[in-house]
Amino acid sequence: MADHSDAVREAFDRLAADYDRRWQPYIAATLESVLAAVSFGGTEEVLDVPCGTGQLESLLLARWPGLRITGVDISPAMLCEAAAKNRKHAVGWIEADVADLPIADGRFDCAICANSFHYFRSPLKSLEELRRVLRPGGKIVLVDWCDDYLVCKLCSLWLRLTDRAFYRTYSLGRCRALLEQAGFEVERAERFRINLVWGLMRLTCRASG
Repeated sequence: MADHSDAVREAFDRLAADYDRRWQPYIAATLESVLAAVSFGGTEEVLDVPCGTGQLESLLLARWPGLRITGVDISPAMLCEAAAKNRKHAVGWIEADVADLPIADGRFDCAICANSFHYFRSPLKSLEELRRVLRPGGKIVLVDWCDDYLVCKLCSLWLRLTDRAFYRTYSLGRCRALLEQAGFEVERAERFRINLVWGLMRLTCRASG
């Protein structure tokens, strides 16, 4: 587990400075799908994990400037990029692994996990941690590659052989089952394409209890 965490940290430390430029169209399309799934009154506590370069924080605060957002990432270089991008906003930044969050129980109204579930070595434990830090009835939005699409399945097989940081992708049904096992009630689960190559899934859930 530690070796895998180190591999993810090292990979994204290397990518951080150039990440937005290299992946701009993909980031824009996927984060737009996140924004389409959330609605806030304006002062909620929101957790973004992993937060990457903080682009989602910028988008959320442009719409709801009163949100209290905490971004978590395992990569210190990514967190530096995120903090620099959002220096005008009072965002909290935490360096941590999603499977072991240094956060009190029941703190957040909403958790967002975008473009990263395929890196989680302990997917169920990570989802259980997200459930723990949400208030009862709190919301989670998860967007990630979907193994129901052939290109994503082939990409997953290749990356498992060539990229130490990568773990695996999931079908929509398997991801839904993991969320339910972690204590979430799935409200909506859908697949969608953002272009001819990338097929993704978006699941919107409530924390039960």
